[in-house]
Amino acid sequence: MVTHSHEVPIRLFQARPELAAELLVKTFGAALPAYASALPESEALTNNDPLELNCDNAAVFRDEAGVPAFAVIIEVQRRQDNRKQFSWPMYVTILRARLKCPVRLLAICTDSVTADWARRPIEVGPPGFTLLPDVVHPEGLLEMDEQGSAKEAVEILILKAACGGPQAEQVAHRLGRRLNELSESDRQQYAGWALQLLSDEACTVLEEYMSMTYQEYLESPAGKLELKGEVRGVRRGQIEGLLKVLQARGIEVSQSTLDRIEVVSDEDELDRWFVRAVTVSDAEEIFD
Repeated sequence: MVTHSHEVPIRLFQARPELAAELLVKTFGAALPAYASALPESEALTNNDPLELNCDNAAVFRDEAGVPAFAVIIEVQRRQDNRKQFSWPMYVTILRARLKCPVRLLAICTDSVTADWARRPIEVGPPGFTLLPDVVHPEGLLEMDEQGSAKEAVEILILKAACGGPQAEQVAHRLGRRLNELSESDRQQYAGWALQLLSDEACTVLEEYMSMTYQEYLESPAGKLELKGEVRGVRRGQIEGLLKVLQARGIEVSQSTLDRIEVVSDEDELDRWFVRAVTVSDAEEIFD
């Protein structure tokens, strides 16, 4: 039966095929060929036999001359299905023969049990002819969303929403923050997909974010708290960088100097101290 948790992830890959390559690189460290464009490929993988084969989604990545560099088949797997041990190798070999390029199979699994099942090697027959699907584990998705652009973060969070589970409201909060960084058209499209997947409680959370602009969010109590946390994080990074420079140059930092550095709140002042730290002979000189 077709469900939102199956169809919405497929739409993400149809809308932006590059997501498949990004997941392979960030999740598995895949070394993929260079490409200039990424386009959806027909999901129909039927050969000349009457048997009809259709994967969930396929994307082809082409070089600057338009020649296929590699392709990715995406399967959204919500449960174990041992028939895939036979259909998945056919998907890969048929698309490889059609495009004359390497093909990988990316399985998006909505629970850990299914993910463990999908990771099992599929022995096709001849020695060494083994299909090893790339499997995205649902628990790893939530940690990935802070690493990319707003659009990529939203896509990862929607994939996480498709997995369901007790983290729905946490996902909704993160989605609301990142959606408000997008253009209005993207914001509405992605929000519409997310609302099909989230629980009623999580939908309420997301709708509250959608009712305000990004600037209005920043001015809200939650936005001010988040912004304050970001500022603290930036200041902490500046302080640690300054101390590392002094340490690398073998300059001792007294407790009184350290106390003065730790309490400063002016980022511009910290930048000036950092520049001076490169040339001073005594830690106290950074304050001059």
